[in-house]
Amino acid sequence: LQNFPLYRVIFGADDSFRIDPESGDLIATKKLDRERRSKYSLLVRADDGKQSSDMRLNITVKDVNDHTPKFSRTTYSFDIPEDMAPGKVLGHLLDRKRHKGNKIQFLASVLQPRLSLPGSIVAAILASDSDSGVNGEVTYSLEEDDEDETFLLNPVTGVFNVTRPLDYEAQQYYILTARAQDGGGQASTVRVYFNVLDVNDNPPVFNTSVYSTSENTPVDTVVFTAQATDADSGPNSYVEYSLRGPYGNKFSIGTVDGDVRLVGELDREELSNYTLTVVATDKGEPPLSSTMDVTMMVLDVNDNTPSFSQNIYDIEIEENTLTGTDVIQVFASDADEGTNGQIRFTISGGNTNSDFRIDSVTGVISVAKQLDREARSSYSLVVQAADRGSSPRVDRATVNIMLLDVNDCSPVFELSPYTVSVQENLESLPKNILQVSCVCFLFH
Repeated sequence: LQNFPLYRVIFGADDSFRIDPESGDLIATKKLDRERRSKYSLLVRADDGKQSSDMRLNITVKDVNDHTPKFSRTTYSFDIPEDMAPGKVLGHLLDRKRHKGNKIQFLASVLQPRLSLPGSIVAAILASDSDSGVNGEVTYSLEEDDEDETFLLNPVTGVFNVTRPLDYEAQQYYILTARAQDGGGQASTVRVYFNVLDVNDNPPVFNTSVYSTSENTPVDTVVFTAQATDADSGPNSYVEYSLRGPYGNKFSIGTVDGDVRLVGELDREELSNYTLTVVATDKGEPPLSSTMDVTMMVLDVNDNTPSFSQNIYDIEIEENTLTGTDVIQVFASDADEGTNGQIRFTISGGNTNSDFRIDSVTGVISVAKQLDREARSSYSLVVQAADRGSSPRVDRATVNIMLLDVNDCSPVFELSPYTVSVQENLESLPKNILQVSCVCFLFH
């Protein structure tokens, strides 16, 4: 009888293979993983009972595209300071397909504060695939979530480029989906967060430059509040205030609240407006500041009384001065402004018969009626100057008017004719025998 050999694996099968003892067929006992073990070396023996023979069987596991790139996390978040030095590593992504330290690196670069110039490299990713050949060749792309195409991902190198300027004040973060696909069509994605960090590139900005307050405002009153806004965030946006200029004896400012207080009395007649230089400085490093010239208008109050140019006016006019003739003009001034400084004149005394009148605006005094020195030879008019404030203030002056006589009367005998009896033979001569008299009447 012919003896048929029996087959068996001496060693090297690693529970991954078995051999049919009769047919000699080599059978895989479990799913092979090339990425775990790519080669096996089996020693196979054939034994017919009398003799045996051994053979070395080398097995190479061929790659199939059974792996996709896998990242250590589903999302990644990286902060990108706007003034970061070019090429600084922000973080690493570990590819799970290899446990030998293969990393995906994210880099960021900003060349100017708050501004990444178009074309700047801001990040780079590196993905590896444990498969071999075309199955392990990775290409990169971005999903459609970058609608404005702010970032461009190089499909070969995995380098992110910024295509337009970045500005923290316009957009604080970007969320992208990066896709890594091998040559066999296997792909994986990862969320990438770019957080744009604020840098102090915005100085404070003021919103108002003209304020006003009344000149009688009490000391320690807040006359206005300086307000400046800073588009930065955090300490870069915290603003402190100070005053610059020569008016420290009149105004002070709160460092934090910007309240400008009155520390000295105001007088509009002394100075009607103040130009204060307010400085706003943020708390960034280095700090940025801006200045604004604030015009503080001092509003008038009726704190000044009209004043005549002289207290007493003396004039002489002829008694036949025609009605309507201007005889004198009085002058008064008021240091206030507006209606508080507008003066109106009146005759408040000494004009009982209303022989004179005064123009309320110009202060011109004129004859109102026919005058008669023989009826009244002088006048002492009390002239009043009042301002037009809500509580009028008043000054007074005296205008003395003397009437000069003119020859306006003809003499008339009181009796006409006169009859007198005289005795003859008067002893003492001369002797008064009659006295005549006459009076004057106005010519008409």
